[in-house]
Amino acid sequence: MDTNILLENGTNELEILEFMLDDNCYGINVAKISEIIPYQPVTPVPNAHPSIEGIFMPRDTMITAINLKNCLQRGSQDDKGLFIITNFNKLDIAFHVDSVAGIHRVSWREIIKPNATVNNADVGVSTGIVKYDDKLVIILDFEKIVSDIAPETGLRVEEIKELGERERSDIPILMAEDSALLNKLISD
Repeated sequence: MDTNILLENGTNELEILEFMLDDNCYGINVAKISEIIPYQPVTPVPNAHPSIEGIFMPRDTMITAINLKNCLQRGSQDDKGLFIITNFNKLDIAFHVDSVAGIHRVSWREIIKPNATVNNADVGVSTGIVKYDDKLVIILDFEKIVSDIAPETGLRVEEIKELGERERSDIPILMAEDSALLNKLISD
């Protein structure tokens, strides 16, 4: 088995899965992916958000399928392609994509932070941009996409504020999070 794909502690690197929607390149942190499976039919959910394709149950686990093109205002997808299955915030979510181009190991220094014209704090879903082989790969904030569709799945700021002031600790914390929403909440 080739273990070169595994990241060592302290390398300041992450792996990005590059995927395609039409001819556009997007990315997701590999650490957020459970698996990638071929598209399979889904059961539509009545009165669901327009970006929700439906639900399906591979291996007896219910998974919500999200039409990523719809979320990014790029039209709708046909019944082919792949599902990128993720698990975060205790949710199993499948993102419908056209194809997968590969995995790239990048340094955090190579990730360009999108400016305000690309990523408005309220509506932007990009956490960064990486230039790879003369193309730009836009890294998406999948937590924000899901939170925009179903706000109750995101961080509940009011509940955190209700906890009140906390005593600060001198213990250093290493954070390798690429969610713009979480970074904004922490820095506020």
